[in-house]
Amino acid sequence: MKKILSLLATATLLSTLAGCDQKSSTSDAITPATTQAPVQPIVEPETNTIKVDHPQGTTEVHKNPNNVVTFDFGTLDTLDALGVTSVRALPTKSIPSYLSKYANDSMINAGNMKQPDLEAIKQLSPGLIIITGRQGKSYESLNQIAPTLNLSLNNKLYLDSFKKNVLTLGQIFGKTEQAENGLAVLDKKIAESRKKAEASGQSAIVLVHYNGKLSASATNGYATIIHQVLGIKKADINLGEERQAGTPDYLLEKNPDIIFIVDRNEAIGEGKIDRSLMEDEKIKQTNAFRKGKIVYLKPDLWYLSGGGLESLSLQIDEVNTAIQ
Repeated sequence: MKKILSLLATATLLSTLAGCDQKSSTSDAITPATTQAPVQPIVEPETNTIKVDHPQGTTEVHKNPNNVVTFDFGTLDTLDALGVTSVRALPTKSIPSYLSKYANDSMINAGNMKQPDLEAIKQLSPGLIIITGRQGKSYESLNQIAPTLNLSLNNKLYLDSFKKNVLTLGQIFGKTEQAENGLAVLDKKIAESRKKAEASGQSAIVLVHYNGKLSASATNGYATIIHQVLGIKKADINLGEERQAGTPDYLLEKNPDIIFIVDRNEAIGEGKIDRSLMEDEKIKQTNAFRKGKIVYLKPDLWYLSGGGLESLSLQIDEVNTAIQ
């Protein structure tokens, strides 16, 4: 009997212990694990505007603006190269020949190069207006109509300034990749031109003609392209910002290998240079005359335009022809 009671007690104890283990197991199973909600990325709202610093301040511009007005033909040829088709107004009476496709009835005349037609521009309701220093005095009036950018080039840092403008236009119109590709092609062309200029060892003077007078300057845009960008030596290393009269005595003294001439008269439709000016007996003694290197640059390309992907490429072609 004692043996039977002992066995029953043992069984009861084992059952109790098993029950305790089961409760512990069940308790562990229902204890919720500590979890953390996944971190959601912070998405910044995409802005539809871009702030542009330029010589007349900082302007906020909507991306991909419609009804664009430009007084800068360099900007026009850059937009053309990038495939932008939203230009609706420009100075139609001054369009350079290489942009002749824009001389059509659908293009609104925005005024002349120095005096914008504010009423015509206002009626267009433009999304963006682009000017240069020639229209600088009208900036405030234009900026009241639409966001206005002054994309004048800094002649002291011509290439940097030019690239900034191209990339800015690429960003505004969603053409950044195309702008970068265009600059890469142009960089290669400039490097090749600089090698030619260095190998030739030739020096040059750049003259601007107006009303029978010739003047030289080392800091205007034309001279900057030829000397600073393309690396052609200056025949007058002391020439600075002040205009120097391009007299026969001066040209003979500096004796350049190339004389480049930009005819302002022809560019603005006021006649052409009398080329007999360059047949003075003293000029005939210069290397430039003797080698047949008095070069008349395309007036509308150089005086009315420049600073665009297409225009700078065309200007390089002209200079390369001269140094060969």
